Amino acid sequence: MSTITAKCSCGGFQFTSTRAPFLQLTCHCLQCRQVSKAPFSNFAFFKLADAESSGETVVHRFTADSGAQTTRETCASCGEMVLDRTEGFPLMIGVVAERIQPPFEFQPRCHVWTERKSPEVRVPEGIKAFARHMQ
Repeated sequence: MSTITAKCSCGGFQFTSTRAPFLQLTCHCLQCRQVSKAPFSNFAFFKLADAESSGETVVHRFTADSGAQTTRETCASCGEMVLDRTEGFPLMIGVVAERIQPPFEFQPRCHVWTERKSPEVRVPEGIKAFARHMQ
C-alpha cells in the first residue's frame, strides 16, 4: 500500500502513515458532536509506530463519555479537528477521515455511542452499532 496522507484545509497540519488504518468508525458521542459541529465524527485509526505528523495543533483535553482521558487536536491555524487520542489506546491515533486525501475511501466498520446520536441520523444496514463503546 502507498503512503496515506491527511491534512487540514489550510495545509498547516499534515499526517502520514505507511500502513492502512486498522479501524474505521463513526462516533456519535457528545464530545465528537461538539468539536466537529456535526451530528457525528468519522475516524480512521492508525498505529502510532506507522504514523508521523507535522504542524502545530491546539490540544483540547477532556474526559470522554467512556471515562477515559482524551484529547482532540485542531490545527492551530484553521481550527479544523484533525486528531483523536485516548489514554485507553496509547499506541494508536485517530485521524478525522474527511482530512485523509484520495484515493482513501472511508469505510466504517461500526458506529459507536449510538445512544447519543441525533435522531435524524441512520446507521446503514449491515454496519455494527454499539450503544456505547465497542465491545
